[in-house]
Amino acid sequence: MKKLSVVHNTTISYLGQAYTLLVGILIMPFYLGHLGAEVYGLIGFYAVLQAWLTLLDAGMSPSLVREIAHHQGSARQLRKSGWLLRSFELIFVPLALVCVLGVWLASPWIAGQWLNAQHLAPQTLAHCVALMGVMVALRLYATLYKSGLQGLELHAWLNAANVLIATLRYFGGLALVAWVSQDPIVFFQFQVAVALLETLIFAVKAWRMLPAPHWYSGFNQALIKPVLPFAASLSLSSVLWILLTQLDKVLLSSHLTLKDYGYFSLVALISTGIIMLINPLVQTLLPRMTALMAEGRDADMRRLYLDAHRFIATFIVPLSAVIALHGDALVFAWSGDRAAAHWVGPVLFWYALGSGILSLSGFQFYLQYAYGRVHLHLWYSLASAVVTVPVLVVAVQFHGALGAAIAWFALRLVSFAFWPAFIHRRLAPGLHRQWLHDVLRISLMSALGLAVTQPLVQAMAGDNRLQTFLALALCGLISLLLVAGSHRPSLQRVLLIFNRVSAQR
Repeated sequence: MKKLSVVHNTTISYLGQAYTLLVGILIMPFYLGHLGAEVYGLIGFYAVLQAWLTLLDAGMSPSLVREIAHHQGSARQLRKSGWLLRSFELIFVPLALVCVLGVWLASPWIAGQWLNAQHLAPQTLAHCVALMGVMVALRLYATLYKSGLQGLELHAWLNAANVLIATLRYFGGLALVAWVSQDPIVFFQFQVAVALLETLIFAVKAWRMLPAPHWYSGFNQALIKPVLPFAASLSLSSVLWILLTQLDKVLLSSHLTLKDYGYFSLVALISTGIIMLINPLVQTLLPRMTALMAEGRDADMRRLYLDAHRFIATFIVPLSAVIALHGDALVFAWSGDRAAAHWVGPVLFWYALGSGILSLSGFQFYLQYAYGRVHLHLWYSLASAVVTVPVLVVAVQFHGALGAAIAWFALRLVSFAFWPAFIHRRLAPGLHRQWLHDVLRISLMSALGLAVTQPLVQAMAGDNRLQTFLALALCGLISLLLVAGSHRPSLQRVLLIFNRVSAQR
């Protein structure tokens, strides 16, 4: 199987991810206008529910990526990987049933006791929540099949399929609410149909690329057993990760009215979008880092890690800073809703900064993943959860969304101050000094960019949404140029090391 370089794979992944994010961003104001803030809050609640219920995956999907990346090559190895995929499929059957049945049984209570709707009927809410359970179950299988294809580094095909599904999901949903029906039940029924199609597309491709030895091949305990320790570590890490990143959203879904939670969902969408920007790189980086470690090429893996982090930070830090400082102007230019912009601005400030920090913090996990030593991340997450849970509960109870935002940012900042240094010195001595230099340089130049462009934004931003967008775009561009200009060889080194590593393979 011919492999593209990391640069090509990452470029392809970014194009697909950028399209998906852009479509979601463009469609959001229309959803908000056609469906209203309460239904949009219900869509935000689905995102939270999906995040929590994906814990049923129990670390199997990321473990599948790692196993396939380790054992690429012969047809015999592919069939072995295919049998592993078949075994995971069988394990997922009861998990998917538990998901559907559990959400269906809990839907009346969620609708009547948890969600604070003022206009939507409890029966409508319960029906929509029950449909969410079906969607999550389908996404569990879709993620499993995607993981198998990701392990094979079929990023071009994956992103083409993701673009197709995103087009149908967003533009199809917009056509539905604009011209057919604005009933939330009909909207979620349509999303279930799209989720089913998505699962079938990825399943067929995975079965073709990773065939089991026979069509009747069943559960293979011998293949599953060696994977279980790594999967168990990832599973517990996922539980703690979801707790750290989604607890505030769960608490606020009950604390806020569904309308205000719709506004908060805008904050969640933007802050999650910042974090998702690194996903295309991660999808190509993890299999390649794992393969380099399997070949004993530690030095190449470390250079790849450091240059990838520098590359991501060059974009993430200025972007997060611009969104944080000009969040209210951004949301108004985006949605045209002054009430939403006024509500979102102060909360988004802290969440945008925290999301930028969290994006960079993920690299320490990628390093542990490559070394197969995720137990360090497990202990870190466990200690963080012990602190995070009571802090967020108190913050939401007494200060609502703004309190949650400040607390979430503070927790991310404190952990970022010490954890990367510990991991680098433990796994890759000598790496931290250059890493820290990059972080400080990029942060300072981003702050300088914001200071230089502040008068420009104040002069241009106003009631004209297009002009406001232009002002924010210029602010981001100038900040980015200052960061890139402070270390001109940065991008060239990224391209050089990626291509050199790929050529050596």
